[in-house]
Amino acid sequence: MAVNPLFTVVKHANLLSAKSLATVCLVGTLKRKAMYIIEGSYTQKCCLMYDDKHRCVAEIRRKEANNGVALGEDVFHLVVQPTIDPTISMALVIILDQMFGPSKHFSM
Repeated sequence: MAVNPLFTVVKHANLLSAKSLATVCLVGTLKRKAMYIIEGSYTQKCCLMYDDKHRCVAEIRRKEANNGVALGEDVFHLVVQPTIDPTISMALVIILDQMFGPSKHFSM
């Protein structure tokens, strides 16, 4: 099976800029210009995805029950604006889960 990736996602590990989680760049471009920037906290399910003009194109937020009780860690809303393909935004959520999900936490 041939693999032809459309984009790369680079995880940010800069403690000075803890707000920025990852940058999404198109594959095959000479300049590594960011196509999307993801900011916030994935572990808290509170993230915003911005396009290259810093317009919010998608939002991840924790879902709560009607009585205000938080549901499980893996229950969230993905609010997608018409300017981004929903399949790309969901693919980015899956990638974020691989980067920052529960299996990435160390227990002491």
